[in-house]
Amino acid sequence: MKRTALLAAALAVAVLSGCAGIREALSPPPQGKPSGREGWLVYGVGALRFEAPAAWQPTGSARHLKLENPGATARLEVSTPETTYADQKACLAAAEEVLAKASSLERVRRHETTFGGARALTLEGDSGGWHVWAWAACDGGTQYQVFFTAQTPAPAPVIEAYRTLTSTARIGGEV
Repeated sequence: MKRTALLAAALAVAVLSGCAGIREALSPPPQGKPSGREGWLVYGVGALRFEAPAAWQPTGSARHLKLENPGATARLEVSTPETTYADQKACLAAAEEVLAKASSLERVRRHETTFGGARALTLEGDSGGWHVWAWAACDGGTQYQVFFTAQTPAPAPVIEAYRTLTSTARIGGEV
C-alpha cells in the first residue's frame, strides 16, 4: 500500500514538474539562507521565495527544488517550467491542464486561489495514506508549480511546515 501511495505521489509530482533538462539535473540544489527564525531557511526558485525547515534535505536544481523531511514522511517540491506564456490568462489555462492530470488522487478538490501573492489554481487530494496539496501560480507568463505531500496523519512539525510555506511564500524579492 505504501509503495502504491508513493507511486501515486510521484506521478502527481511528475505531472506538476514536467521534465527537467540535463543541465538542470547536473546543477547543485539551491542552498537556503537564514530566515531570522531558528530552524528555518529561506529558499528561492525563480522569483518565488518561501521558508522551509532547515532539517529538510534539499536536492534538485535552481529550477526544481525538492525538500524532504528527515523521516521521509513529507516532501515539498517547487519548480518553474522552462515554458513561458504570453500572459497570465494563458499561464492559468496551462495550470488548469497541469492540475487536471492528477486524476489518480481521491477526494480531489480544485479551485482558484492565490499563492505567493499571485493568482493560482490549487489542488488537494489523497492517495493511499498520503495527503497532497498542489498549486500552480502565475506571475504574468511565468508559472510556479508547488507540490507538498505528507503521510497521514501528518505530525505537528509537518503541518507547521505546510502552514509556514503558505504564509511565507512570495513572488519577488531576494533570498
